[in-house]
Amino acid sequence: MPKQRQNRTIIEEPDVFGILSATWVLSCNDESEIMTYEGIRQRLNLPKDFDVKVLIQSRGELFRRGLPSYRMEEWKKEMLAKRRRPSWILDIEYPEARRHTIECLTSDDVFRSQFRAEKYAPRSPVEIIDWGLQHVDRLRKASFESRKLSAMSRQICLVFGVGILNIVVTVTIALLK
Repeated sequence: MPKQRQNRTIIEEPDVFGILSATWVLSCNDESEIMTYEGIRQRLNLPKDFDVKVLIQSRGELFRRGLPSYRMEEWKKEMLAKRRRPSWILDIEYPEARRHTIECLTSDDVFRSQFRAEKYAPRSPVEIIDWGLQHVDRLRKASFESRKLSAMSRQICLVFGVGILNIVVTVTIALLK
């Protein structure tokens, strides 16, 4: 739920569908076809405890997990040679720390758009980006409908329960007279 603080809206809980949409656009339109979970966390300014990896891996129709090991090693060599570095790697202040971070990256740390699987894949056309955004919107609507039906079910159970309680109380009072 948004909360007002100093004339600014602060979102306390991340909108997973908004994050999916933004991640989809980035993975389709980024200069590199290889994306990192940490890069998404930093680019979208997500809290440290938000599990970007689980969210992205839950949407296999949009994203491919990992990278073949030979491609991962090629990419790491390129980054060590100061090419194709994501912005979050560039933001690491000390060269030794940057080098260590690059060397420690594994295939489990990266993903790609389903439509940019090959090496140096070009950016996706607008039609593909639009398809993904419409898909995420359908997911959002289905989730909303599911929550709405669940709330209605609870309300019906509550009304039914109060009705039964009312009958029990009425019968009890009648028997006590």
